[in-house]
Amino acid sequence: MRHALSIALLVSLASAGLVSAQERKLTDLLVSRDPGPNEAVRLRVVTGPLPFGARLVVKTEGGDVIGSIMSYGMPNPNDTHSETFPVQSRNVVNRRLRLQLLVEAPGAMTRRATPDEILKLEVIIVPRRS
Repeated sequence: MRHALSIALLVSLASAGLVSAQERKLTDLLVSRDPGPNEAVRLRVVTGPLPFGARLVVKTEGGDVIGSIMSYGMPNPNDTHSETFPVQSRNVVNRRLRLQLLVEAPGAMTRRATPDEILKLEVIIVPRRS
């Protein structure tokens, strides 16, 4: 009985992993040009309303966290949040930045952000600070 229960648990965990992997599709952003040696890359993210207590997590294609935006209080249809995150130049390949945009909410499975939750994504090249 224990053996059957263990197998059922493993199968259920494996299938949950497959679903979440499918949800983590990538978003491709085109960078206007390659950054120069004295320049840095930044990502500006503007969100719409997020679910109560949720956070938007921005990850690279390889799964490194670039940053997150947290939702506080009750969602309002007019809520927007804006953050600018540093991006390592090595994450820009062939003038493309590939990202995972995930919403983590209490009591819910991590999922891909919807178009209503991501209002704007902008890659900015800025002078590097000394």
